[in-house]
Amino acid sequence: MVRFWSKVPMPRMLALAVVALVLAGCATSPVRVPATMQADADYLLQLGLLRGHLLVGQALFALGERGAAHSHAKHPQDELYAGLEPAFAARGAPGFAAELAAHAAAVDGGDDAAVAAAYERLMAAIDANEAVVAVSPSLAAEVVERLLREAAREYGIGIVDGELANAHEYQDAYGFTQVALAMARATHAKLDAGDPDRAVFGRIAGHIAPLADMWPNLMPPPRLDRDAVRIAAAAGLVRGDALRLRARPRFE
Repeated sequence: MVRFWSKVPMPRMLALAVVALVLAGCATSPVRVPATMQADADYLLQLGLLRGHLLVGQALFALGERGAAHSHAKHPQDELYAGLEPAFAARGAPGFAAELAAHAAAVDGGDDAAVAAAYERLMAAIDANEAVVAVSPSLAAEVVERLLREAAREYGIGIVDGELANAHEYQDAYGFTQVALAMARATHAKLDAGDPDRAVFGRIAGHIAPLADMWPNLMPPPRLDRDAVRIAAAAGLVRGDALRLRARPRFE
């Protein structure tokens, strides 16, 4: 499977995840996966959101913004990973709790080389958990669209009427958008040159790349003349292009 370059969107999802974990620990029946994690699109979306948090944290760490980097590195471990564990078990995926904890510890330690090495190991571990899903172009397009919609939601919380309201959410939106772009480009690269779906993913990537100016800096200024509707509009364009994808089996 191609490598794709991470925040639970609703409290209800967290509640469902907790219930599922309690039930799994108290019974010998098969692992109960929350309804929101049964579909592969939901599973890949959550991994993508987790990737987005980590990507932002890594970028902030490189900028010397250690406090902000710590926040993004700890968020997946504290709030996201538990909700994924039933989905890992149901799919026979190995999980990556140890790698996630090691990366967060490295960020706390502050050593550049240790953080880079831990991040690389964590990305490889996430790759392995994505690889249990066979991805079709239509599934990839759905995940890309949903990542953008979540990015739009987060950006709208971060920047309100041109004023900075929440830097963390503004940064989340950047991470999710970058993961969506990387996924679109990776899918485009995997498809054969003569495949019409390849051109579709070229257009999808073309909808996302110009959004980069929504984040002139990862540490946002107090005022920013940008609107989340632009990210939502890109998601709509992705959906329109996705309708052009051929019906086909999933990638090997």
